[in-house]
Amino acid sequence: MTGGRDDFDYRLKLAKATEFLEVAEVALAFERYDAAVSLAVSAGVNFADAHCLKTIGRYHNGQDHEGALVLLQKSGLTGVSIGRHLKRILSVKNKAQYASVRCTRTDAEQCLKRASRIQDLILEYLVPDESEK
Repeated sequence: MTGGRDDFDYRLKLAKATEFLEVAEVALAFERYDAAVSLAVSAGVNFADAHCLKTIGRYHNGQDHEGALVLLQKSGLTGVSIGRHLKRILSVKNKAQYASVRCTRTDAEQCLKRASRIQDLILEYLVPDESEK
């Protein structure tokens, strides 16, 4: 299942991702590691959706995230790089949201680092395109 295609959706996904990442940083500062990881996952997914919307005109909105990783592979070299970071973030999602163990500071720091790297890739490769209009 894939979602729509317009500039509004792209900007909305980018805004949501940025918000999630900013709040993840606050959660980390307050040592709320499970929340920080969960928010970093949401940030990464929304950044990936924004990238897919901008590059191929659609994003995955199914229950699993494998479809998103497949679409990222089709969205150019930046998408492949985003996919690598997103896959690592997603590998900690179950621990943060469902498992009977807690995420560690290291888990949270690594997920935030990867989500931030995805944001950097988005800003580096997509947003400059906006300023040329």
